[in-house]
Amino acid sequence: MSKEERQKKYQKMTILLLVALILCLGGTYAWLALSLQGEKTSDVIVGNLSLKLDDDSEGIYLDNAYPVPDDIGLSYSPYSFSLTNDGNIPSSYTIYLDDEEITDGSSRMNEEYVKYNLVRNGVRESAKYLTTTKTSGGRVLDSGILSVGQTNEYDLRLWIADTTQNDVMTTTFAGRIRIEAEQIKE
Repeated sequence: MSKEERQKKYQKMTILLLVALILCLGGTYAWLALSLQGEKTSDVIVGNLSLKLDDDSEGIYLDNAYPVPDDIGLSYSPYSFSLTNDGNIPSSYTIYLDDEEITDGSSRMNEEYVKYNLVRNGVRESAKYLTTTKTSGGRVLDSGILSVGQTNEYDLRLWIADTTQNDVMTTTFAGRIRIEAEQIKE
């Protein structure tokens, strides 16, 4: 075999190895990470990671709402959901509140007028403006580690801040829960 033929063979093998490595890394990433979006019940199993999102409401909406003080907003019926790790390894997770499409011709409410309260496993946070959740990846409501067999129960309440002008009442806020999770390497 000539030197040129050996070089071509070496180049082909190098390219094949790189392609195989990329495919392997891509498959490993898919095995390690997943994303759930609010649907009635979502079960996702990736490798050894299995998460279940129970979402028992029709969505997250503020429509025809008016500004109220925090004590009234905190009394509203919550948007309830739970996250369970049914897998056999711990998982890190992040819960996001994404914008949902508004289809009835309404205009979207500016998030700077919206306040929220999140209760996780019975522990209530203080009322905050939705803008405080903003990160480069979206609105982060919660994050942490979910042990094997652990379930976190959530109640989310949204309302219009009482410092807001009444013209916000003609707008709509619509959102949905998105969860991104990764298995924790042991």
